[in-house]
Amino acid sequence: MKAELLNPALPAATLGEGCWWDAAGKRLSWVDITGRTIYRYDPQAKKHELCQTPSTVGFALLAENGDYIAGLQDGIYRVKFDGGELKALARPEYADKYNRFNDGKCDRRGRLWAGTMNDRDHSKPSGAFYRFDNRGLHVQETGIRISNGLGWSPDNKIMYYTDTRTDTIWMYDYDIETGTAVNRRPFVKFSGDNGYPDGMCVDAQGRVLTALWSGFRVEIYTPDGKVDGKIDVAAPQVSCCAFGGDDLKTLFITTASIGLSSQKMKEAPLSGQMFAVRMDAPGLPETRFKG
Repeated sequence: MKAELLNPALPAATLGEGCWWDAAGKRLSWVDITGRTIYRYDPQAKKHELCQTPSTVGFALLAENGDYIAGLQDGIYRVKFDGGELKALARPEYADKYNRFNDGKCDRRGRLWAGTMNDRDHSKPSGAFYRFDNRGLHVQETGIRISNGLGWSPDNKIMYYTDTRTDTIWMYDYDIETGTAVNRRPFVKFSGDNGYPDGMCVDAQGRVLTALWSGFRVEIYTPDGKVDGKIDVAAPQVSCCAFGGDDLKTLFITTASIGLSSQKMKEAPLSGQMFAVRMDAPGLPETRFKG
């Protein structure tokens, strides 16, 4: 299977991430982290809009009232897309001044899960993994290197979570009623030779789809952790994937150009663009933030 360029008129991102489909509004959102920009796109009208942020933006997803909930450099903010007005919701105490938020997603009760990473030294375990809801900010894990992709099984009993620099997608037993995650253990362990696990999503069959940074692909895993296919992407730094479209059978895929040499850009000129591919199985609808 091969992903195709979504729309050549869309701006290329330096560090595209965090694609998120709004089923009600039928629009796709994503961020350019270092470009400090939130994008939203109407596939039917083929029109995009943008909202610039004052610092790096690791994720941006919708809240129930239509505002965006975004992970900026120093914390979690409510962002009004039109005008960019900000309201700080939570500012965690960072273990390192170079930490920033990277990826985030809501469970099916609308609780936000998000994590941080060291933006200066990616091997430094100064990041953390958090849950944020109407009870405040809760630290799930410390010692995180690059907090990344998140997803839940269709029955809500498993939460998947990626720490990229450990080359591991982790899994937890999850209690959807309380938002409690316990019994962390490896789901898939990578060698690092053919790409690093990045953003992810889960389909209606319970398969886990993970973007492979430096891997030119998205890989698909069965619920028992076995490879079940791949999607080739014409860019090495594949960063995130999300299901969308009217039937949730379109997989949107973000990529990045950051750090690529001029030679690498000649070899992969579509780096930083948004890609898409039609899938046989649908994804699961995303939940807006309810905190």
